[in-house]
Amino acid sequence: MSQEIARKMAKIKPQGEERWEDIFVSVPVSIEVGDYSGCKEWIENLHKDGVEDLEAYFKENPKAVREGITYMAEEFLLYNFEFLNMYESNSMDEFKKVTYRVDPRTDRSIYTDDFVGSFEQMFLAFDRGETRIACFTDEATVDKDKKFRPFRAEVCWQIVRGYEDTWERVVVSVIPVDRLNEAKRPDAVSST
Repeated sequence: MSQEIARKMAKIKPQGEERWEDIFVSVPVSIEVGDYSGCKEWIENLHKDGVEDLEAYFKENPKAVREGITYMAEEFLLYNFEFLNMYESNSMDEFKKVTYRVDPRTDRSIYTDDFVGSFEQMFLAFDRGETRIACFTDEATVDKDKKFRPFRAEVCWQIVRGYEDTWERVVVSVIPVDRLNEAKRPDAVSST
């Protein structure tokens, strides 16, 4: 965060009983914060085992990225209402019941090849020392009846400042493309 933004944030006080957490959970874009330190350790171990070119390694071992995804912490540190809404869940417990035991190594309904490819881009970018990567990918929502509904989305991963060496805090935002397209329509309402 720039010093200018930090100064402005320090001046802004939530009103009354309102807290920053209330603002966060109300943001109209799906946001989750996760711990990706296990993924970083996995990549570091690959390098220790002699993998010099991670991209070439992923091409030679197409299942490797799916394996790497399993090293993400299972619990989200933070998430907002839009995250639950996008995945058609009323609570985190409901979301977990639907996604419990979904294994990225074998699942192709949520972890489509395209979606796994976005993780590959993220792993490669973070391994190069970048702290932000955005891409378009296919995702899927899962309802209570375990029916999958695919959608196209822009996904952005951002390592929180101060966690570049550990990846313990990564903010992930997901914007369905249909929402992006809605905003570009000539009759779309926008206010600034």
